[in-house]
Amino acid sequence: MSNQQHIHQHRQRVDEEALYQRKIQEAFNDYVKSYPINISYPAKVVSTTTVTNDSYNQENTHLRTNKDLIQNRLQESGIIFNDETKRQTMEDLAEPISKFISTMNSSGCYNAVQVKLHDDNNDDDNNTNNNTSLEVILDEKKWYRLYVGGGLKQSNNIMESSTLLPLVQFETSGSLQNLTGALDRTSLSYTIDQTSATNLMLSHDRPLYSVFSNTNNLRETLLYTLGSRYNLRCAAMLDTIDHEFTRSYKEYQRLVSLRLSNTSDKLGSSPPASTYFGLDWSMMLRDIIPRRHCHNPTACDASPEIVLQSGPTTKHSFALEFRTNGDYLTNDGDSNCCYNPTHGVDFRTQIEVATPPGDVGFAKAEGGLSFHKSFFDIIALHAGLTSGVLKPLSFGGLCGQPTVSDKFFVGGPMSLRGFLPAGVGPRSSTSFRNNNNNKKVLGDALGGNFFYTATLAASVPIKVFQNSDNDLRLFGFYNFGTVTPSTTPSLSSVINSTRASIGGGICTSSLFGGGRFEVTYAIPIRYGPRDVRKALQFGFGFNF
Repeated sequence: MSNQQHIHQHRQRVDEEALYQRKIQEAFNDYVKSYPINISYPAKVVSTTTVTNDSYNQENTHLRTNKDLIQNRLQESGIIFNDETKRQTMEDLAEPISKFISTMNSSGCYNAVQVKLHDDNNDDDNNTNNNTSLEVILDEKKWYRLYVGGGLKQSNNIMESSTLLPLVQFETSGSLQNLTGALDRTSLSYTIDQTSATNLMLSHDRPLYSVFSNTNNLRETLLYTLGSRYNLRCAAMLDTIDHEFTRSYKEYQRLVSLRLSNTSDKLGSSPPASTYFGLDWSMMLRDIIPRRHCHNPTACDASPEIVLQSGPTTKHSFALEFRTNGDYLTNDGDSNCCYNPTHGVDFRTQIEVATPPGDVGFAKAEGGLSFHKSFFDIIALHAGLTSGVLKPLSFGGLCGQPTVSDKFFVGGPMSLRGFLPAGVGPRSSTSFRNNNNNKKVLGDALGGNFFYTATLAASVPIKVFQNSDNDLRLFGFYNFGTVTPSTTPSLSSVINSTRASIGGGICTSSLFGGGRFEVTYAIPIRYGPRDVRKALQFGFGFNF
């Protein structure tokens, strides 16, 4: 037998042995995945500290987190305890354990969360119960947090799908977290942006059930019906909203509010972790201050319609909001990406009712829906629609008409590209000359009671570097929409007032660590003589 034949036979035996070992390993993995486990209750909860070699040393240090909360979160994540009839396999446990760890990390109270399984039957060979204990190891953060630095200012109303680039702001904040062991958080923050608009906010978040004492029956009722994740938020805020660019006024807001929601975060982590729905109550004192004349401080440099609405008003309102938060969206990288999606559907809606004892009364509903479909993992087609309607309510003369701040505005990136924010729709009847730059202005945007915008788009990925993980996409779009002063406009008036544009751009969701950033060039193909157009735009927002 020749040497080549010996070499060939040796390689064949090596390949057969490797195939045999691989089959054994696969069979073992399948057995482990399907091995039934009965988890013993309660789970063991311990504290850890992180050492320099990245290992964890268990210590008998004080654990602030309430252990009953951990047991509840484990069961809400889908882990079944002490049930011989519903034993879970290792494969079954992977998803609920991952969900539990993600939920705990999103609270912001921990450096790390680990879950370990231990066999309870090592010392008893005759025990056939196959009981397994579950151990949760928590690396808690400090009970306080201080921050001084800069950041990007985000809109308080996340229903807004369009915004210019976020403003740079200086921020200082402090928070007390997990003091009572219920993942509670008390925060105080102060910010000032590049336009000198300030914001001061005090807030407190905690699980709803933890508001009641251990002896209160309502506590157990809430845990049984709603679970431990429902959150109660109390907030007070002093804020300055700058609308001088589009409406020639600033608005000073003083707000107290309560929010009951299924999670402590509206947007959650980046990307958002789960569907959000919440009920808000708020009482706001707001003051519209028209822009002042640069040469005569006692005169106003604003349209007469804006000046007539100046002064303080109160708004007492209830709001109900629902968002899928990207739960049903993915991208071609098989990751959940609600800001730059290629597959799935996303939905959001909000209903607000302003009632006495406030000065204004109205019912307001708005929402958005988007569809995304990818073909051959190359080209993706997108369709989106947003709409809203506002109905003034007088409540028998107790409330007045909504102010300009309550209206809808259309235009800008991710809304109606090719037009500036509030660039289309009703404007003040008289043109005037802006004394700050001596340019003729067509009138301040006054908003409307009904609006809609729609987008049709197609996108393809862009690989800047080989094997890069960026989510840059090149897209082309056609968008159209309008805003009207009537609550129930006729179909012909909606069609006649509709504006449209066509163009293209580049978008990504990774530039600012969350949110959608895009650069677009749009050509308006249907517009009016009083519309404010702009071809090249930079946009940042939280919706497609």
